[in-house]
Amino acid sequence: MGKDFFKEMDSVIRNERLYANVELMREDVMKRFGISRHRLNDLLNEYAGGLSFPQYINNIRVEEAQELIVHHPEMFIVKIAFEVGFTPPNLRHQFKRRYGMTPTEYRSRLV
Repeated sequence: MGKDFFKEMDSVIRNERLYANVELMREDVMKRFGISRHRLNDLLNEYAGGLSFPQYINNIRVEEAQELIVHHPEMFIVKIAFEVGFTPPNLRHQFKRRYGMTPTEYRSRLV
């Protein structure tokens, strides 16, 4: 259970949009993939740059939000937040942390 397992797990989390569940818990992923908390932490440590589980999921959410902002300018930021599993204030906070600006500011620079 190494890199290939992590890639498969990451692919399922992204493709099946598990990250979009605002109530997604580490235990849900552990149960889904039949791994222990320790093993999940080891995988994230080794293949996700040492991110914690919440950081890893939030990273995916922010990436997906950025994609929606770019490719769906008609979508309201609030809708995007819920689409990716964030509350609107959390999206604003996480997005600003990652990109140095709010989602609205980011969108305005695309025009």
